[in-house]
Parts: sequence; C-alpha cells; structure tokens
Amino acid sequence: MVNLGQVASQTLESMLAINAVTCTPVLRPLISTDKNDIIAIAKQIDTFDLAVQPFEDCCTIFAPSRPKTKPKLQKVEDFEKALDVQGLMERALEGMKMEKVGRETYENKEMEKTFADLL
Repeated sequence: MVNLGQVASQTLESMLAINAVTCTPVLRPLISTDKNDIIAIAKQIDTFDLAVQPFEDCCTIFAPSRPKTKPKLQKVEDFEKALDVQGLMERALEGMKMEKVGRETYENKEMEKTFADLL
C-alpha cells in the first residue's frame, strides 16, 4: 500500500531512478490514491490486517535507516555500472540443479500402480 511521496521509493525522483535502471515493468496502480482510500480498499479486500503485521521483511531488514528521497539519477547509473552483473549472474547460476517434474517420475508411476490396484 503505497501512494505518491508516502515513502522514499515513491517520490518522483526515486521513481525516475528506479525506472532508469530496470527493464522490468513497475506497476503502481495506487500511486494517485489517497492513503485513507488505500486503507479502505485493503480492509474491503481483507488484506489490511496482513499488511500491518509487525513482521520484518526485506524492506525493514535491508533498507537504510535514512533512505534517499531524492536520489541523483547519475549517481544511481554510476553505481549500477560499477556492479559486475555478469559475474553476479554466473555465481547465482553455479550449482543450479534442474529436475524434470512430470508424469514420468518414479513416484508418479508407483502411485499409479497403487491406485490401479484399488480400482
């Protein structure tokens, strides 16, 4: 539940910086909605109680205590260029294990036999 300017990531400057460094579409369907209206919608669709739970999430764990509300686009782009994105991707994919899941697995064949015996 975020509306324009309510949190650091939703200032116009922050949205410009976020949009500049990602090719992933960022949807902001409530951006122009008043905070009280957002709360009313959350209550209506039964998500308000979940949204106000005191659990830590990635925002509270990794966010700085004083986030930038007016990030400089050039600085954001410079920091991104300094990242070894290719190396990060290669390390993330190392050790990845792929398994085919489908009707042909051993467990499925055994279950089919069990159910066939029951019929």
